[in-house]
Amino acid sequence: MSNLDLQIHKLLDDIYTSASRIVERLHNETREGFLSAGGMDVQDIVARRLTIIGEASTALLKKHPEFCEQNKHIPLRQARGMRNALVHDYDSIKWDLVWDTAQKELPKLIESIAPLLGKNS
Repeated sequence: MSNLDLQIHKLLDDIYTSASRIVERLHNETREGFLSAGGMDVQDIVARRLTIIGEASTALLKKHPEFCEQNKHIPLRQARGMRNALVHDYDSIKWDLVWDTAQKELPKLIESIAPLLGKNS
């Protein structure tokens, strides 16, 4: 594997790992529990992992545009946007949107990246 391929693989693995950890952590969580004041610890975990996904997505978009062009099915721009909202608008995060993203979009993200990493989603 070339150095370029290793860089791309590492970034994809960071995205896959963080998305998988979020999905696993929220498996037994309820929407109400996540959105409640008692769910703040879980919110922090999810926000941190979404930030990692966004950072890795940004790196792919900046450093490997040819890969991104060939893999438009991976929602890298959306992940970057979520990261930006979490980091820059931290005082007005829409946790219901974060919940919906984690429940609906992250499984799709995992599924889109798994084959590129040689993993079963």
